[in-house]
Amino acid sequence: MRRIGMLAMVAGLALSGCGQADADRAESSVDSTVDVALVEPARMTEAAAPAEPGAPAATPAAGTAPRIAYVYHYGLEVPVDRAPGLMARHEQACTSAGAAVCQVIGSDTTRTGRDALVARLEIRAIPSFITQFRDGLGKDAREAGGRVSGSSTESEDLTRSLIDTEARLRAQTTLRDRLQGLLASRSGSLEDLLKVETELARVQGEIDAQQSTLAEMRTRVATSRLSIEYRSAGQLAPDSAFRPVVDAVQGAFSAMMATVGVLITIVAVLIPIGLIAGPVVWFILRQRRRHRRQA
Repeated sequence: MRRIGMLAMVAGLALSGCGQADADRAESSVDSTVDVALVEPARMTEAAAPAEPGAPAATPAAGTAPRIAYVYHYGLEVPVDRAPGLMARHEQACTSAGAAVCQVIGSDTTRTGRDALVARLEIRAIPSFITQFRDGLGKDAREAGGRVSGSSTESEDLTRSLIDTEARLRAQTTLRDRLQGLLASRSGSLEDLLKVETELARVQGEIDAQQSTLAEMRTRVATSRLSIEYRSAGQLAPDSAFRPVVDAVQGAFSAMMATVGVLITIVAVLIPIGLIAGPVVWFILRQRRRHRRQA
């Protein structure tokens, strides 16, 4: 009778998760010759699933506020000598606001020579801080002698993903609680208890993974990400009427330096040849002169 009772509890667990029958109907349908150990863990997994495979995903309820994650991208053109200071000011503004308001995700700077620089700053903050920060980017760029060269916004609707994950998490939590109840009752054979413990460990692993996914999506909705690229080309009067003259001077200088480079290469090749061939030629000419004198 104990084995029959244990089987009735597990069968009721599987059927109640799917909503197919209640516990009394499951108990009446149990064969007294079937052992609890024959109940596959897969049935427990099916009990936790919110819908059958192939069924349509959960639809957000009417009136549910959309939960959207935003990512903003900005490009700033700033003189090379002011770009590092401007990026440092922006980073300090985020740090001073506190970790609960703004966090610096990453920053890097790449400098080529003295006139070319590319720097990037990425932060994550609450929407009110991001809005105020974006409104001040144009002013900050102008004060540094630059301008905003471009901007873009990306958005991702996470409403359905959040609802589905929350539903799966509730189902898995209910299944875990029932499995813990089975272990607490200490009924059934040792093999049955081991199977329940194995299934409990698997369900707990899925709960932990879903909780991490849910926390990550909620963070993306509660905060926004902002990426800023600071770029300095180091060009002399890039938008003025003297641009063609500047380009011509730069081209002539490049051509002259290329010619000097070719001459240096030729000299570097001829010097070793002269050191080897010079003595040989001198010896041959000397021998010819000697033969002529003797003749």
